[in-house]
Amino acid sequence: MILNKPKQRHYDVVILGSGPAGITTALELSKDPALRIAVIESGLLEPHPTIRTLANVDLNGDFPPDYFPMHTQRCFGGTSTIWGGFCAVLERRAFTAQEWPIPYEEVDRWYPAAAEIIELPEKAYRQPTDAIEGTSELVYKPFYLSPPVRFNEKYHAFFQHDPRVDLVLGTTGTRLVSRGRRVTALELRDSLAPRLPPTVVSADRFVLACGGVGNPRVLLLSDLVGQMPVGLGLMEHPHLYAVAQMFLDRDRLPISTEKDPRVVHALQLADSYCIERGVLSFSADFNVEQMAPTVLLGKRREMLLTPVTLRTEIAPDFRNAISSSDQRDYLGLPLPRVDFHYRYRDLALEGWQLFGEALLRSGLGRPSVLQPEFKIRDGGHLMGTTRMGHSMSDSVVDSNCRVHTTDNLYVAGSSVFPAGGASNPTYTIVAMALRLGAHLASLSGGNAHG
Repeated sequence: MILNKPKQRHYDVVILGSGPAGITTALELSKDPALRIAVIESGLLEPHPTIRTLANVDLNGDFPPDYFPMHTQRCFGGTSTIWGGFCAVLERRAFTAQEWPIPYEEVDRWYPAAAEIIELPEKAYRQPTDAIEGTSELVYKPFYLSPPVRFNEKYHAFFQHDPRVDLVLGTTGTRLVSRGRRVTALELRDSLAPRLPPTVVSADRFVLACGGVGNPRVLLLSDLVGQMPVGLGLMEHPHLYAVAQMFLDRDRLPISTEKDPRVVHALQLADSYCIERGVLSFSADFNVEQMAPTVLLGKRREMLLTPVTLRTEIAPDFRNAISSSDQRDYLGLPLPRVDFHYRYRDLALEGWQLFGEALLRSGLGRPSVLQPEFKIRDGGHLMGTTRMGHSMSDSVVDSNCRVHTTDNLYVAGSSVFPAGGASNPTYTIVAMALRLGAHLASLSGGNAHG
């Protein structure tokens, strides 16, 4: 049901946030008919200008001023309402290097179900990469495009008609109340009536699904930090659009001659190459529109001439962080302070150098130099601020996304990513939310399972 305040005082599971992570977790939990679930959303069905300001931050760093209001949508559906639809599975490199505390297979098993939710073709998970003859250093790894799915539109009827799942709009979760190792309640404020006193809703289990800034912010406001690196290690996916060109031998590329509007072609440094060299993942998009003559390996031939868009992984840096500011929002809560610097120019130059050398060794093509001046664009991918790991000394959640210091508080979304790869995160966010939903259902003795 869609409500403006919780229908009951206690639920089995309360989820804070109605973006892809929160909605997907609710969908998986709803398979158990015994569970009562509430999804709490600070926004309304459509964006509201006042509520939108709750996404403001005290910014210190390289993000543009409108970044957070844009990429932290306070409305039903969250960032899916502005999502471009780019999808790719996460690179195995980070799992092989044990940056993730779980094996790749733990995520991979959920990609088929996630593909159904965001309406991707089977190739997105059955054949996410293709080998290229003559090289082990590069692979073809395209991005598959969701329509894109707007979760608010696709799942409006689900929330409207399911009597066991309540979507509570216009209600901001501000603070978790805890006793010992258990969270007992979530404090709520009316998003458009700041003078009203707070209310609370209790639950057996709670899930934070309010983004890379919102998740650590709630933990900070709730004094649930302890020795954990809450808010530290913020990652993004810097994009460089059309900053170089490359010639490619189209006949050696494992791509169809027919144009597929659901595919964005890309070459990527192979996982094995990255592990061997100790480098991060690096992806280069290309198009297949223009042919031009050039000399390659001493022979003049027709080659694909394409502009290149670069996407790369950045390592977590604990100087990139979310903390509490002295400034306050209209509800009287401290704004999140965001410190973030890409430190990306050297990384971009190094990545393009490695990629270009691998391209030349493969005989597949020839790169240009990067433009002398290039502007970094953000991807809107906020990752790593409640990272997953084995202990509270270097992480915030365990392998099941449970906050280390609690018995019943969990986190969904890319804030748990300990390494972000070079792939857009939404596909993996949905897969991990399905995994979390199944885990929570199993704890409740329900019938939902993977």
